[in-house]
Amino acid sequence: MNRMSLYSKECGSYYFKDCSGNIIFMTDEVSLMYDYEDNVLLKHGSPESVQKQYKEYRAKLESVAPDLFKLRVVTSNKWKVSELNRILDTSGYIKLLETEPDRFKED
Repeated sequence: MNRMSLYSKECGSYYFKDCSGNIIFMTDEVSLMYDYEDNVLLKHGSPESVQKQYKEYRAKLESVAPDLFKLRVVTSNKWKVSELNRILDTSGYIKLLETEPDRFKED
């Protein structure tokens, strides 16, 4: 199966590339925003872009239904690339971040 896009790590930085190898973005840390109740990945990328989206969601939801705000953001520069890509490929896989956090850390 060919992915549409995936992460790689080179010289300590993460590169998110399309299937042709073109760089979509580069970042030294990757942030993941997800719904911790439903285990759904909502956004990934640089900490700045993910935090911006998180703040927008929080502002909208907390004013209307604060009990529906079940989002969490985690950031690291030590993610295993294979696990990051699996999070993108497999629905609900992000749940393992909470139950098996060491699985995602580089050796």
